[in-house]
Amino acid sequence: MILVEEGQSPIVLCLPHSGADLPNAVEKRLNATGRLQADLAWRLERVFDFHKELDVTVLRSSVSRYVIDLDRDPETPVDRAMNPAEALCPATTLDGKRIYQDGEEPGPTEIEQRTLLFHAPFHKALQRQVDRLQRQHRNVIILDCQSMRSHIKGVTENGLPLVSIGTLGGSSCDPDLRNTLVGSFKGQQGYTVSVDEQMQGGFISQSFGRPDRGLHAVSVLLAQRSYLRHESPPFEPDKTRLTRLRAVLAEAMTRLVDWTGMGGAGPVEPDASGKAAPSAEHVEETSQGEEASPPEQLDTTSATADDVEKTDIIPVDPMTLTRVSQSQAGKVEDGPVTPLLVAE
Repeated sequence: MILVEEGQSPIVLCLPHSGADLPNAVEKRLNATGRLQADLAWRLERVFDFHKELDVTVLRSSVSRYVIDLDRDPETPVDRAMNPAEALCPATTLDGKRIYQDGEEPGPTEIEQRTLLFHAPFHKALQRQVDRLQRQHRNVIILDCQSMRSHIKGVTENGLPLVSIGTLGGSSCDPDLRNTLVGSFKGQQGYTVSVDEQMQGGFISQSFGRPDRGLHAVSVLLAQRSYLRHESPPFEPDKTRLTRLRAVLAEAMTRLVDWTGMGGAGPVEPDASGKAAPSAEHVEETSQGEEASPPEQLDTTSATADDVEKTDIIPVDPMTLTRVSQSQAGKVEDGPVTPLLVAE
């Protein structure tokens, strides 16, 4: 399911990799390595649980990135599944170890179903929050928040900096905003920071980063040693590290909120149609292709509430995912349909 907690400040915290739910149709085909789920942003939602104090919006999914990576391009070819740096539905860990039993990797049909069930609704929900906040603020900031093991063979062998900032080479946000965010971390004793090196930015930044329209997207990758006691099961948070990281992040976000007010209050100017300028090209494409979407189960309509702070829980209604055999070729096995269930 998609979890949305609405705030009124101009910041959206987007956590695409913090979910750990595995539908039964997927879990039973994983091998022991896959069931460990070592590549998730473990406990990251606990890092940002101060968000209500700053009245920021939080959007996250309960679904594991081993089911689908919500920060990847949905048009990624199926044959990229073995490349962990590009895979939409990964078949390996980030360090190249297989996560499925032999012959059980998802094929084209299953990947399309996962995209319709999980990827499209997540980005639709994010677009809805952006539209809401752009009606209130001249500048809106999306922070694509992720975390990763500090040392991954072939990926981060020299160790991740404590904080890695990605702005697609400076194209997804205003340079002043980037400098404000980076400066918030560089001033902290013991904090190492990189910019557009280990983390460049993913599909969320590519789709939503439109600084010329007042919409800024920044990827923030945290090394898990910054808040976990051990970067392995059970991924237990370290209270001291977690407390300090929360304070640093809260200060950084306070500076970002202050930055958004420097350009003047008020929403972005509407276009000729009377709507705020669209901020994500991929959403326009989605709207044109609405007919191709599954039935109304994929509608992620927000719950309504009168209070300012509210939690909008958007369940993805159970749809069916047929069991796949010889899945690399995308052949669907005849037989009973296995429901693709989302944990309650």
